This record gives sequence, C-alpha cells and structure tokens, in this order.
Amino acid sequence: MKFFISILLLCELIFAKILIVNSYSKHDQCGEPQLYGFLNSVYEKGYKRDDFDIYFLDTRATPKESVKKRVKDILSNLNKYSSVVVIDDDAFKMVGIPASKQGKHIFFSGLNYPYSRYEKEYNLTKNISGVRENIFAKKVLEVFNKIKPIKKIAFFYGNGVGKVLKLQIKLELKDTKFFQMLDFIHINNIEELERETKRVNSDPKYTLFMPFAMSIYDKNGKKSSLKEHEYIFLNNIKKPDFSINNIFTKLGFLGFGGANFYQSGKQLANIFLNYKKNHKQKIEDIKECIFFINVKRAKEVGFKMPKWFIKSYVKDYIW
Repeated sequence: MKFFISILLLCELIFAKILIVNSYSKHDQCGEPQLYGFLNSVYEKGYKRDDFDIYFLDTRATPKESVKKRVKDILSNLNKYSSVVVIDDDAFKMVGIPASKQGKHIFFSGLNYPYSRYEKEYNLTKNISGVRENIFAKKVLEVFNKIKPIKKIAFFYGNGVGKVLKLQIKLELKDTKFFQMLDFIHINNIEELERETKRVNSDPKYTLFMPFAMSIYDKNGKKSSLKEHEYIFLNNIKKPDFSINNIFTKLGFLGFGGANFYQSGKQLANIFLNYKKNHKQKIEDIKECIFFINVKRAKEVGFKMPKWFIKSYVKDYIW
C-alpha cells in the first residue's frame, strides 16, 4: 500500500502542471516582459506551453470582488500544480502566500514591497524563492542629473501598486540628495490627473516626472489602467520622465532607465530551473539596470542627449 501511494505521489510530481499567476493584464507594461523572460528561458530548457496554466488577475482594471472570486477559484485547484510562479506583488499576496502555506513552492518576480516586511507581516514559510525588484532610482537619477540638473521630481501615484512604488523609491533614495526633490502627488481619478499634470507642466520647478498613477478611476467610476489614460500624461506634460522599464517607451514615454524586466523573468527562470535540479532555494535582487529612450518623445519634449550618454549608457531605442 505504501509503495502504491509513493508511486501516486511520484506521478503527481512528474505530471502536475505549473501554475503561473500574473498580477496584471496580458499586455501590462510591468508583467508582460517578466512573464516572457521566464517562459522563453524555460522553453529553451525543454518545457512546453502545455506544462503551464497561466492566469491574469488584471488588478489594475478589475473590480476587487471579481479579483477575489478569481483568486478563490485558483486556490481551490492548487492540488493540480507542482509549484506556483507569481509575478508582482498582488499575485504574491493573494495567491503566492496562501499557496506557500499549503505546501507549494513559490517562485516570484517583481516584488516592490520589501521582502523583510512581507516576512514579518505574513509570517512567511521557507518554501519561497524569487527575484526582488529594484527601480535603480539612485543610479538613474545620478545619470539624468548630469544631463539636466534636477530641481524637483513629480511622482504621480495611485492606490495599489502606486503606493508600493512610493515606498520603494523612498527606501532607495532616503540617503541621497534626490529624496528632498521628490513631490508625491496622489491621484484618485481622471479629473485629478488632468489638473495635476497641467500644474506640473506649467511649474518650472519640476524637471521630470514619474507616471505611476497606473490604476485610477475614470469619469464613470470604473478603473482605468495606464494604457487608457497615458495620453493625459503625454499630452499635458512636455517634460522628460523616468518610467522604470522599457515597456513604457512603447507607450510613448521617454523612459530613460531602470530595471530590465525581461531579464528579471530570465533570472527567475534560472532560480526555478536550478531548484528543480537541486532543491536549493534562492532569493535575490534583480541584477540588470538598463537605459532606454523613446527618440520621438525626446524630440517632443526637447530632451537633448549628450554623446557620452548615448555611447556609454543607452541600450534600447524606440523610434
């Protein structure tokens, strides 16, 4: 009987699928590059698309009750999966942590909220591996400051991930001269975004802005994602931005520099693949900071880039 049970457990480990839960939508500017970095890396090592079930919580635009129902459905089927991959904080909190307490090994990418605080607040188990996010704010702003001296930075943020990013940038910049330059502007809805972007544009004290009001309410009280209101930032503010990853350049923002989210996904894949071989757990910071520029936007806002910056820093251009 014991032998039969052992065989069943072995079969489950061999044939069970891997669950992937992405916090946001399929084409989200943060979640998409991490997901494809992970998948492309594991596919190269022999995994197939059928090995994974992939869910998108779309928390930026989906009502809370709908998200809760989706999460409940996912958690009710955990026995189908050998391990769980979660991308960004929402999926980690709502799916990763409960699944870890049910004995599943969790692999995460893109956590902005400090991991030490997660450990303290949620009494985390030890069956967790992954990649913590880094905005590389100090490095990016030091380079920007050499090109255009910074007076004041408008940090637009909404609820949810916006508040987490606010905390993260505070922690990254707390011991730098840039901390005093930050102006945190909380945005709840489209009307506030219209008003505040125009104010920032007209005030010469603001040198650049950070567009992290990514989930706000439209005029009908419905959640609006960044892709639905990015035009307000782009039309109203004719100044450079610091937008933390190169997917923002594809949305029309200048971009400038930050984490390589695709590389974060690849980094997670390496942790995942190594764990499958040797069962060694690992939590590490994202390793690669890159600089990226939307050339059209640079011309629109009159941002002139010196040759030393183009030659030594910029790795990715959008024309």
